[in-house]
Amino acid sequence: MSAPDFLNIIAPPAWTTDALCAQVDPDLFYPETGAPNRDAKQVCAGCNVRAECLAYAIAHRERCGVWGGTTERERRRMRRAPVTPAPDRRTGVIRQLATTLTDPEIAARLGCSARTVLRIRGAAEIPPARNRLGAA
Repeated sequence: MSAPDFLNIIAPPAWTTDALCAQVDPDLFYPETGAPNRDAKQVCAGCNVRAECLAYAIAHRERCGVWGGTTERERRRMRRAPVTPAPDRRTGVIRQLATTLTDPEIAARLGCSARTVLRIRGAAEIPPARNRLGAA
């Protein structure tokens, strides 16, 4: 758990000056339990700082209200969702080289280990190249 952000108690984040919610009734973003939040989400949909607002709400674990166009329940799901790693940037090169070269030869060209090539190839479901004798 991170330390409290005491700076934001005194001065709100800079992005809040551009937030559309500052131009409407704040009660709109804190509906009663079970009341629709459609109007608040509609305001958020047109806001230029929606991403910053959502990031703030997630980082500060805002438990009430609509932030960045999401409810507390939606933000809780986002925090629980597994993070999918980005594909390795070498995947395309390995895909091309795997048609003719072995993993150690690809590794030598890329400056990494054969184990790294094997890991990337496995994650991207790239079939191994046939060795020079024609066997798989």
